[in-house]
Amino acid sequence: MSLDRAAIDATGRGTVQDVLSTLPQNLPGSQSETTQIGAPNDRRNIAFGSAVDLRGLGADATLTLVNGRRMAPAGFGNFVDIASIPLSAVARIEVLADGASATYGSDAVGGVVNVILDTHFEGATSRMRLGGDDEGGMGEFAAAQLIGASWSTGNLMLGYDYRARDHLAAADRARAADSDLRRYGGSNFSRTLASPGNIIAIGASPVALAIPAGQDGRSLAESDLVAGALNLQPINEGAYLLPDQSAHAIVLSGRQTLTARIDVFVDVLAGVRDAYSERAQLGANIVIPETNYYRQLNDLFLGEGPLVMAYWFGNDLGPMRYTSSSEGHNAAAGIDISLGDSWRLELALMDASVEERLLVANAYELSAPVLAAFASGDASAAFNPFAGGGATPASVLANFTTDQRTRTHSRLTTWSAKADGVLFELPAGDLRLAIGAERRNEQFDITRELVRATGTSNFFIQAPGERTIDATFAEILAPFSDALSLSASLRHETSDDFDATTPKIGLSWEIVPELTLRATWGQSFKVAQFQQTLGSSGGTLASAPAALDPLATDGSTGVLILAGANPGLAPEEAETWTAGFSLQPRALEGLRIDATYFDIDFANRIGAPGNILTAFRDPTGLESVFTRNPTLEQIEAAAASVASVSGTITLAQVEAIFDGRLSNLASLRVRGIDVSAAYAFDNAWGDWTVNLAANGLLQYENRTVPGSAPLDTRNTIFNPIDWRARAGVSWRLAPWSAGVSAIYTNAYSDNLSAPAREIESALTFDARAAFGFDARGSEISLSVQNLTDDDPPSPTIRWAMASIPKTRRPLAVPSRSKFASAGEHSWPSIRRAPSLSHSCSMRVRPTPRRPALCFGRTAPAPILCANMRQSPVALRSPPICKRLCAWGIMMAALRFRQMDAHWP
Repeated sequence: MSLDRAAIDATGRGTVQDVLSTLPQNLPGSQSETTQIGAPNDRRNIAFGSAVDLRGLGADATLTLVNGRRMAPAGFGNFVDIASIPLSAVARIEVLADGASATYGSDAVGGVVNVILDTHFEGATSRMRLGGDDEGGMGEFAAAQLIGASWSTGNLMLGYDYRARDHLAAADRARAADSDLRRYGGSNFSRTLASPGNIIAIGASPVALAIPAGQDGRSLAESDLVAGALNLQPINEGAYLLPDQSAHAIVLSGRQTLTARIDVFVDVLAGVRDAYSERAQLGANIVIPETNYYRQLNDLFLGEGPLVMAYWFGNDLGPMRYTSSSEGHNAAAGIDISLGDSWRLELALMDASVEERLLVANAYELSAPVLAAFASGDASAAFNPFAGGGATPASVLANFTTDQRTRTHSRLTTWSAKADGVLFELPAGDLRLAIGAERRNEQFDITRELVRATGTSNFFIQAPGERTIDATFAEILAPFSDALSLSASLRHETSDDFDATTPKIGLSWEIVPELTLRATWGQSFKVAQFQQTLGSSGGTLASAPAALDPLATDGSTGVLILAGANPGLAPEEAETWTAGFSLQPRALEGLRIDATYFDIDFANRIGAPGNILTAFRDPTGLESVFTRNPTLEQIEAAAASVASVSGTITLAQVEAIFDGRLSNLASLRVRGIDVSAAYAFDNAWGDWTVNLAANGLLQYENRTVPGSAPLDTRNTIFNPIDWRARAGVSWRLAPWSAGVSAIYTNAYSDNLSAPAREIESALTFDARAAFGFDARGSEISLSVQNLTDDDPPSPTIRWAMASIPKTRRPLAVPSRSKFASAGEHSWPSIRRAPSLSHSCSMRVRPTPRRPALCFGRTAPAPILCANMRQSPVALRSPPICKRLCAWGIMMAALRFRQMDAHWP
């Protein structure tokens, strides 16, 4: 499938990640700014990036390219950040939802997303976009400028893109600010770690005594405590649902013909993104000794032992602060040589890197100075836990927090040579061949430090990773007849830590002009990430009682349990089948229907193999990681394979070894269908297009180890939904155009609650209307997301409270809201909050008599269909364009200054 510029603009979205979120095959909930905190692998997304997750196989199983070339991974090296790609410079986005390692190598298991930049752009385009939500928060501004020129022997394009968006605070959304959801039919998810706190134990006796609000903790009597009650604290107090973000990006592309047979080219994409967010402060059950100054001052239960209090430090310390930055570039240069009438040779060098930094500041940490403050009898050095916060001297609280600094750096360098042309002529046409070789060098390193008042320490240990991968590949396209053609590809990749050969075969058969059948079979693979092979590991020595191990001797079993990374991991492997058809009936001209069935068997998946308790009960499938009665040599070898071993027994007492480090024992089976349809027609009322795109998952079964019972996890928290769809209708009657689309997500189950909660399906509507000024392409548009202002379908579950969507369905911001944006001179909308957007675009082609001032490119098009005919409109009054450009630049500068003021 392919989204051209017209289809991209018709979505009304302002970023690459938001545009791709409209595809049913891309399942949300993987890596994004909305899941930076609270979701699986969340803290590996340290700079609030976003990724694509085709088929729900994980962001690391989807290969993302720019102009057909790899990008350096972000986070912990576990995903490609598409948020770094400026949408203003994108010409089209190609999506292959099929295994493609035979063509592209590692990681192309779920499919490939190839973002094609507008490298042959001519003229000048200005885009501006302004947005905001009707319930407050998330004000957004974007501006971009493209300039392109061509001459008889080459072309050059230069672009700049700026985006800034304000944060969205939990306090701005009623269902996020208050975690008591009983009035919505849910539960009260507020926590008892509260401020004022709750006394839950006096000495060894459990109690329930709530500290009353509205006092300073200096004149509190035992009789003032509320017996049998507990204070409750909203879990999102002081938190942002979405961060402040600002981003700058530049794009440069050029091509020059040197001789009749030789061209040279260069492509550069570089950018920086900064973000700031705040998270709810931590809480803890704290112990207050009798020596505490304020306990003595209030004469609270003296002589009865220490008090244990459930306490939240937010009112004392304020929120935790997340400040991040991401800097990266993708640069490619090469030479294109004509070898004859049909053959061409390309030699290219590509260099890409991503450096990310995150400072988590002001996080509560229990330490020796904190324990001293709990116990101190000195008013100037003691912590006051009996007020509602803010009653302790700042000099005391200075020792309560720690800062955490994380830095990651990923670099990818690629040398490639590839040739393609006609090998020989078949009766039905040319047999084409593409061959090539490639060398990739991948590097990754990470450092993480804790900064305390007592000094800085490195608490995250992972050796720097580097691998060099050599690859050779070949692909043929053979037409057997006018109706039947075969494609076949083969790729071999090898490195010090893996060796893989992956084939793929495709067949296309036009049975009749109206009906074409197609099928593919292929194998794909994904290499283990550096964090999975080079991260920390350790061993624990312990005794398991007979209650846990039925075969225990002498009442217990001595065990050695290993955990963490595993340098011996092999690549993950997948086998994929697809079959489908395309139907274009003559009886209904303008109608096209496509359907594809897919079957993915994803084996050797990397994950923890369960736990030793499972192995004690039933070791089936765990034979490779669970050893009973090991020899001394096996025990010593296991202990030596991890960084450190500690525990309560000696190696000589070990009677069983469980290797719980990451392993290749898991598997996943995914089957489903993709359906799309588009019908374009015209009548006296204008040009119309109706379209539909849907993805259905028929099976999504996980096995943790071979032989274990398969578990179908569709429609559950953190897992894919079985049906997602988008349908729309668009209309054009110059100079007006409009479109509306419906987005459907099926119901699912909150299986993590007890009892499980059923979450209803979601149906929302987006709309867009545009007016063209003239025939050259200038346009102003208004787009609305969540047109009917519907509430999200999941206000009653805790997982919707802890952060924004933590499932693979879009939970959306817990609010009834729209989002306003104005754009091309695009000013965009934000996907996560339902949004209202308006955009205007201006385009003037340079002529000898009237130079271009600024212009944008949009054309009405169906929301998910690139088949509608374009009818660009143009600007009659260039001075308007000039004024809007100047206004947009001024607003960008003002917004940038405002956002800077929020950052520490």
